[in-house]
Amino acid sequence: MMASRSPAEAMADECRVEFAAAFEAFDPRPKIVVDYDQCVLWCCDDAPRLLDGPMPLCIRKGKLIVDDDELRSEFVEFLHNVGPDVQRKLIRGKAKRHWAVLRAWKPAHWDRAVCVLASPSLPLRDIVACGLAAELKLTNAEIRVLKEFAELNSPKQIARDLGVSLSTVRSHLKQIHAKASVTTSLQLLRLTHTFCSG
Repeated sequence: MMASRSPAEAMADECRVEFAAAFEAFDPRPKIVVDYDQCVLWCCDDAPRLLDGPMPLCIRKGKLIVDDDELRSEFVEFLHNVGPDVQRKLIRGKAKRHWAVLRAWKPAHWDRAVCVLASPSLPLRDIVACGLAAELKLTNAEIRVLKEFAELNSPKQIARDLGVSLSTVRSHLKQIHAKASVTTSLQLLRLTHTFCSG
């Protein structure tokens, strides 16, 4: 005879289902299933768009590709050695400015297929679209500077890209720090990436 479930157990199950659904709906990180030959068997709708541009990992012609020749064999070996427990791999771009942290596992009942969850170095959503710019009450100039900063560009590079002086960029960054109530660039990057990733 099977014991009946308590209301607390039923509620816990309902909560797990709710959080699983919310995680899937709100977690924009690229989710991919690949075989050992890097062929994409399945990916979330946004994965090809998010794994593009300056990212060191991309989906091209139905394959999950690493843009650095030296890392390709290392990446393939990583896929072959993934087991049922989550393993992590850092994939850095050629210029070393962008990266993706991969979490991968191979379900025990799957043959030659690996689940990959990618966390790219770039914010996954635009700072305006995700609401960070409104939350911090940023000006248009501050928005442009923060977008560049979130893509890991240095103040000198931001000044060149935006056609403004270095002191202007530093002034905007100082104002952004104050509005975000952070004291370091690392804190600002963490805040931006956290807010824009989910």
